[in-house]
Amino acid sequence: MPLPLLIGAAVVAGGWGIKKGVDAKDDFDTAKRLNSKAEGVFDDAKEKLENERNQAQSAMESLGKRKFNTYKEQVIPFVDAFSKIKNLDFKDKELIENGLGGFNENELKDLKSNALKMKEVVSGGVASLGAGGLAGMAAYGGVGYLGAASTGAAISGLSGVAATNATLAWLGGGSLATGGMGMAGGAAVLGGIVAGPVLAIGGMMLASKAEEAKHDAYGNVEKAELAAEEMKTAVIATRGIKTRFAEVNELLRVLGGIFLPQIDKLTTLITKEKNYAKFTEQQKNDVYLVFQLAVTVKNILEAPVLTEKGELNRETHKLLRSTEGLMKIK
Repeated sequence: MPLPLLIGAAVVAGGWGIKKGVDAKDDFDTAKRLNSKAEGVFDDAKEKLENERNQAQSAMESLGKRKFNTYKEQVIPFVDAFSKIKNLDFKDKELIENGLGGFNENELKDLKSNALKMKEVVSGGVASLGAGGLAGMAAYGGVGYLGAASTGAAISGLSGVAATNATLAWLGGGSLATGGMGMAGGAAVLGGIVAGPVLAIGGMMLASKAEEAKHDAYGNVEKAELAAEEMKTAVIATRGIKTRFAEVNELLRVLGGIFLPQIDKLTTLITKEKNYAKFTEQQKNDVYLVFQLAVTVKNILEAPVLTEKGELNRETHKLLRSTEGLMKIK
């Protein structure tokens, strides 16, 4: 081949190579830009969800402590004092005539049973519950969900639905001691997402992979946007749970302000007279009202905030609405 033709071919080939190199660089730049966008979309949504989770976790821990202290400072002292009353008339005609109704024997048995079980729990202090115990008490509250040793030793975990509720585990920041699904499982329950989905974001070094990298980057943006939408759904669900925890906490706070003085009044009464038959009409009314307060507090403590599926329990919502009047009492 004549030299001029060889030179011309080399120039053409060189030009083609330069063009492919430029194209590859453009593809890599596009991929880099798209991957950066994908990371930004995903990280922003993840940060918002994590912030909401932290707030929900704080509300959950606060409610768990509130319930623990309510059992310790209100329910148990009430049962101890009320149990000293002798000759309690479950069908007191004076109460019925006054429109107050009578004492419910089954409710009294439940109160005594719960107080007996919770004495063992509170004896170890709130720290003995650990994160899992506080989470379970906040979400469920019923003593049956807490696995306490007969010796009153520290609670190591939860039982029943509490141990397998992924939402509860996620809100608690990790897996529960007895089989919880952990953060990934909880995130899946909340919004169908997987915790920390792997986006194919990485440096593509070979020119032959440039085009593929660009297409992968477009896919990453779609994945990131889809994950972001799912996390938005999870944020709404988490916020709802946080709000419910806060509502129950506030209701127990208000009730405590009403209940505690009545427990003190009951304690003072039984130091002077334990025979119900010798109580005045007003004293009987007071005893009945403090009993009903105790039943209300117990029902709120035991009402599950979450269902077995990790969703908000509608029954707790109904209970909160039924006690709205008490929130206005000073």
